Amino acid sequence: MSVVDGELVDLIGAIYDAALDPALWHDALDRIRSHFDLHNAIMGLNRFGYEPTSIAIAVNIPDEYLRMTGADYAGDILRLWGGPEQIARYPVEEPVAMHEVIDFKSLSANRYYRDFGAPQGLDDQVAMVLTRDRHQVGNIGFGRHRDFGPVTEDVVAGLRVLAPHLRRAALITGILDEERRKNAMFEAVLKAVRSGVVLVDRSARIIYRNPAADVVIDAGGPLHDEHGKLELRGEGVAGHLQKAIEAAADGDVPLGRRGIAIPGTRSDGTPFVVHVMPLGDRSVRTGMPGEAVAGVFIAERGDDPDLVVDAATMIYNLTPTEARVFELIVDGRPSAQIAKLLAIAPSTLKWHTLRLFDKTGQHRRADLVRLAAQLRPPA
Repeated sequence: MSVVDGELVDLIGAIYDAALDPALWHDALDRIRSHFDLHNAIMGLNRFGYEPTSIAIAVNIPDEYLRMTGADYAGDILRLWGGPEQIARYPVEEPVAMHEVIDFKSLSANRYYRDFGAPQGLDDQVAMVLTRDRHQVGNIGFGRHRDFGPVTEDVVAGLRVLAPHLRRAALITGILDEERRKNAMFEAVLKAVRSGVVLVDRSARIIYRNPAADVVIDAGGPLHDEHGKLELRGEGVAGHLQKAIEAAADGDVPLGRRGIAIPGTRSDGTPFVVHVMPLGDRSVRTGMPGEAVAGVFIAERGDDPDLVVDAATMIYNLTPTEARVFELIVDGRPSAQIAKLLAIAPSTLKWHTLRLFDKTGQHRRADLVRLAAQLRPPA
C-alpha cells in the first residue's frame, strides 16, 4: 500500500471516529481539507428555495463570512452551482469541481462569490452531494485557494474514495437530517448536564427527566414523581414550585433571565436548592417539546458552579464540548491550556468558541464571564 493510500485510510478512520462521536466532525473535515490542500470546508443543507443554508460544520471560515449563508444569499449559492435543476442532476457521492460545470467568466457576476469567495482568495470549489430529496441537498463543499490553482483530478479522485464513507457517517449521525439532529442534540444536552434536570409543563407534569434526575428522584430526594407530576418535598413555602412553574409558562419576563431559586431542607436537615428556568420561548431553538415550559434543576447549594454551566447548556443548546469550553473560559483558563485539556487543535477550539459566541450572543471571553455571573441563581 502506498503512502497516499495509507493517509486515505487514516482519513477514513477519522470519518468513522466522527460517526461514533459527532464532536469529531470538525477535526475530520479539517484533516481532509489539509490533506488535499483545500482552504476551507462546509457541511450543511442547501434548500431549493430562498431559505438560509443550514450549516452543520464549518472549517477555517471567519465568522463574518459564515453570516453570508442566510436567506439573502440562498439564491446566489444555488446559481453558483447551476441552479436547483442542475444540482438535482449531480450524482450522489460524486465530487464535482466547480470549474468543470460553470463558466468562470460568470463568477464575478455572482454576489455570493464576490462577497464570500473572492475576498478569501477562493478561485475554485469541489463539492459532493451526500443526501438529497425534492426539497434540499445535504452536501460537503471545499474551497480551493488561488495559490494552489484549480481543483485537480487527483483531488477529485481522492475525495471520490472518501465520499461513500462520508455519506455513511453522515447518515449514521444524522448530521444532515435537521430534525433528527435537533432531537439528538436536545437529548445529548440533557444527558450531558451534571445537574439533575426535569422538564415540566404548566401543571408540573413531567415531560422528561435526565439520568441525574432519575438518581435523585429514585433515591427519595427532595424532588418526587407523584404519578407523573413533579412535587417538591421540604420547600420553605408550600406551593412555591408550582407558582414558579406557572410564572415560567407566562414567559421569561416574570422570572427574569436567571429563573428563580427555591431553597428547601431535606428530612435530615441538609439544605438544597431547586432552580426553575423558563423554557417556553426557547422551544423552537432547542428542539424541546412544545409543552415544556420549565426546566427544574437540582443543586446542593445556590452557588454550585455546575448549575451555572448546566443552565447555560440548556438555555443556549450548547454541545458537551461547547459547555466544557464555556466552563474553562469562565474559570479563566487561557486558550492554549483549554486546547490541551480537551485534546483538540487550536483551530478546533476557535471553531467551538465562535459557535459559543454565536449561540450566546456574546463577542468576547469577558462577555462569557459576565454571562456566567448573570446565570447564577438569585439567593
